[in-house]
Amino acid sequence: MGLLQGTVTLRRFLALGSRPDEKTLCDGLVQNRFRPFEDGEEEERFGWVDWRNPLISPPDPNCISQGHFSIFALRIDTRKVPPILLKAHTELRIQNLMKEKDLAFVGREARVFLQEEVKAELLRKVLPTPRVVEIAWDIKGGIVWTTAANSKSQSHLTYLMKNAFGVELQPLAPLLLAGSLAPNIPVGDLTALEPFDLSLEDA
Repeated sequence: MGLLQGTVTLRRFLALGSRPDEKTLCDGLVQNRFRPFEDGEEEERFGWVDWRNPLISPPDPNCISQGHFSIFALRIDTRKVPPILLKAHTELRIQNLMKEKDLAFVGREARVFLQEEVKAELLRKVLPTPRVVEIAWDIKGGIVWTTAANSKSQSHLTYLMKNAFGVELQPLAPLLLAGSLAPNIPVGDLTALEPFDLSLEDA
């Protein structure tokens, strides 16, 4: 896991809401666990998995607690049919239908139906591309550390944290961090602060 070893890029979020106890945490991980694709046209799936292995879902409750952190992962699977293949297979299906039914042309609605039918068939053959986002949640401190670097993974993480635990995630900007470390200082005083110039003037 990148959070525990090696080099990693992290994002920090402030977790706003009630702190879940161990049972609430485990229940949320189970209810929102990752579930593999089923038949149909679904192109994306996401849910909680074990931080040690994305095939373990839901996370093993015995391995979530690591020191004062609760550690688990978000798995995001996507599958997509390349447009050029979808078009080629659809055109082939239309040509075969025209020969079989002795048709001069196929209308727009029928073409759309055939394209969706072909897409569903091809999606069942496409291997999903998995992505794993790691989460280390300091529940007592109210800080979430994560490898969710792009907007899509952050959006999924924000949704699941709210849905599973009733917690809102807010990016931990410097002003928020300063406010959490010095809660007695008014916000106006914090915003009025100016950067301290450490540069040395030439003698």
